[in-house]
Amino acid sequence: MKRIPEILISSLENLYLVGGAVRDLASGLEPQEYDLITTTPLEKINLKTFAESNNGQTVGIHLKGMKYDISHYSSLTEDLERRDFTINSMALPVKKNGTVSLEEMVDLCGGLSDLKLNLLRSFKPYDNLFSDPVRVVRGLRFISEYGFDVEHNTMDAMKNSLKIVDKVSRERIFPPLNKFVEGRYFQKAAKIAAEIGFDKRLFVPLENIDVIESLNPPCRWPAIFLKKMDVFNKFIDAVFPPRRLIRWITRLIGFFEEVQHERFGWTVRISEDEINCLLSLLKAFKMDSDMVERYARSNLAVTPKDLVFIGVRGREISMIMTEIWKRVLTLKISNERNDLLKLAHKLFEEDEKTWKKI
Repeated sequence: MKRIPEILISSLENLYLVGGAVRDLASGLEPQEYDLITTTPLEKINLKTFAESNNGQTVGIHLKGMKYDISHYSSLTEDLERRDFTINSMALPVKKNGTVSLEEMVDLCGGLSDLKLNLLRSFKPYDNLFSDPVRVVRGLRFISEYGFDVEHNTMDAMKNSLKIVDKVSRERIFPPLNKFVEGRYFQKAAKIAAEIGFDKRLFVPLENIDVIESLNPPCRWPAIFLKKMDVFNKFIDAVFPPRRLIRWITRLIGFFEEVQHERFGWTVRISEDEINCLLSLLKAFKMDSDMVERYARSNLAVTPKDLVFIGVRGREISMIMTEIWKRVLTLKISNERNDLLKLAHKLFEEDEKTWKKI
């Protein structure tokens, strides 16, 4: 583990490393995040920090390419007991040289034992989860990432806490939700999510979860909402996902439906990443992927620049390119430059109504 920077050690009293970093160290992993707690009041930290939470209880600081989140505590016991899950309720005192030792772990809630048992448990499930329902989504994220089992009281509290998840800021829900969808043990987590009514509260359909888990993480979101676009709109309102994800899902589902209905507009709009994902979706849902595979293997012998050279302009470029792709992929014309240029001239000269059936 990287040493805690000396400037933090000299500025912060009674400093402890907590949360995910301790969990990772106890699991033999390199920490991906550094949460620190101190008895020094946050307003007295004489360093350039930024607000990391809306309630003002956490600040962040970037040092040597690493981000550190810093919170204030008065009682170490109270701080650890109020955390979401016991696996995140362990603490390591930071030494003067910036190092920590697992032998000095403070584990008041039995987090290390639960970690070894692969168990997700909240020390005070009803208090800790009801105080912040986003912790339920975080719990599903941990199940999906690490394959945890869930202690029965914690499961009950997750189910009941989820009923008030609409009371929290929508922007806080998506980050753990995305990790839930992308996790290695998504199928296990999704079954638990369905059991606690997650799909009905956050409008994330949990059908075909075995198929979804077989897909690479970026392709799972489109698979979840395939043929569920009415639910997708409710999901957007409930979760406020990033625009890039909305666009990704919308485009992939649109391409999937075009292929399904033997339309070819996708051929002039799709990117390489989208092609790979579209192929995965078609195969996962046992749809005919021959046309898309043929497209992925092909380099069309003419380009939009060739059409501009013969006088084609504006919207007609994509229309004619789409028609050319259609005839090449359906094997009605060979992918030879001279043949395609002749076809382009012909299409350009004709009324589009005589040939355009895209």
